[in-house]
Amino acid sequence: MRREEIFAHYGGEEFAILMPETTLEGAVSLAENVRGRVAAHRFEFQGVHIPVTVSLGVAELSLGAAEGGSNDLVALADAKLYEAKRGGRNRVCS
Repeated sequence: MRREEIFAHYGGEEFAILMPETTLEGAVSLAENVRGRVAAHRFEFQGVHIPVTVSLGVAELSLGAAEGGSNDLVALADAKLYEAKRGGRNRVCS
């Protein structure tokens, strides 16, 4: 991550990454990278393998949509996250 980006716990099992001056394609690329790394990692607890995957929703706040601001961005990202979960999990939707 770059210095100007923010990684935060959003609630429950949800996290957010804010990436100023990043294209939607760049954000999707990072999300796919994270998804692949988590899926490829072997998680174990007390010698038992625990399969872990992540679903990610990616959204972009366009300059013309500044009226709703961050609330619109969060709502759109959340909608994409649930689209990924409904679509079979271990996916990125944007």
